[in-house]
Amino acid sequence: MGARSGGAAIELRAVVKSYGDVVAVRDASLLIEEGEFFSLLGPSGCGKTTTLALVGGFVEPDTGDILIQGRSAVGTPPHRRPVNTVFQSYALFPHMTVAENIAFGLRMRRTPPPEIARRVDQMLELTSLQGLGERRPAQLSGGQQQRVALARALVNQPAVLLLDEPLGSLDLKLRRQMQLELSRIQREVGITFVYVTHDQEEAMTMSDRIAVMDHGRVAQVGTPREIYECPASRFVADFIGSSNVLVGRVETEAGDLAVVKLADGSTVRVPRTPGLDPGTPVSIVVRPDRLEVLTDTIPAGLNAIPGRVTKLSYLGTHFQIALRVGDLEVTAHRRSLSAGEVVRLPEVGDEVHLAWQPAQSLCFAE
Repeated sequence: MGARSGGAAIELRAVVKSYGDVVAVRDASLLIEEGEFFSLLGPSGCGKTTTLALVGGFVEPDTGDILIQGRSAVGTPPHRRPVNTVFQSYALFPHMTVAENIAFGLRMRRTPPPEIARRVDQMLELTSLQGLGERRPAQLSGGQQQRVALARALVNQPAVLLLDEPLGSLDLKLRRQMQLELSRIQREVGITFVYVTHDQEEAMTMSDRIAVMDHGRVAQVGTPREIYECPASRFVADFIGSSNVLVGRVETEAGDLAVVKLADGSTVRVPRTPGLDPGTPVSIVVRPDRLEVLTDTIPAGLNAIPGRVTKLSYLGTHFQIALRVGDLEVTAHRRSLSAGEVVRLPEVGDEVHLAWQPAQSLCFAE
């Protein structure tokens, strides 16, 4: 490894990686803190798995630098980097017991047998596998196999653990359970986790910070709340959480607000930001949970556009209301009622108004 230069767990500096004519990672720069649960999030083909492979040493960058604990890792083979990787396939040895799978890396390093036994027992307890050490992988559930793969990666005490969609093969209920388990384990061991996923809910549930990737570029880095409430682009706003997108053009400015005329002729107000000059084509993103569906009086100060209810779905925690607004399909959420509450829900076919606070509009110049 090269000379030390800093204190972050991982740093990418203007990294580029291409496969022939396809640029998988474009000028990516990231700083991942020690002890952080950091997720790389994005759709298929966005470059997140290639970025993880670059950190792990499975591929080398065309240009740029990758630092692990302040030292350049470019040119250093995977087995000499202070990182371990957990893959979606688990890659357990079927002929070995759980304990033998976990101990494999320690044996390769010629760790003394008493130390191996101590650390294997420690990992079995950490990953809730007590009493299963003598079983073979085929005798375990998918969630238990995932825990074995995690224990095998952690037993070598890496500085960084890389996780490439490790929960992708699990069913929804088990996946959610394992999300909580992974978060607990990461807090207990204090090791930096770098997690690749295309599942926004998974990333939002577990991560301290998230890097959203788009076509090989890092579109935004922030906490789950920052990315949800203050997305840097329409792509991020549309990818993180449910969104309604209204298209229009800025007409005038009104103090801290800009007035936008929508495609159907309605006008709404949005926070005025640099670049929203009169005449600018814009996209307005409004979250479904920020929309009110009104059947009578519209309170002063709200944006309001007409629509017609096309479907009403009960989803447990909330009702999902689908509406037709001009040529668009729009979705609004209304929380489920508590016992004793009486609130009239709109019915399919009702002519209503969709209303929201101007400040809750996310507006992006096209």
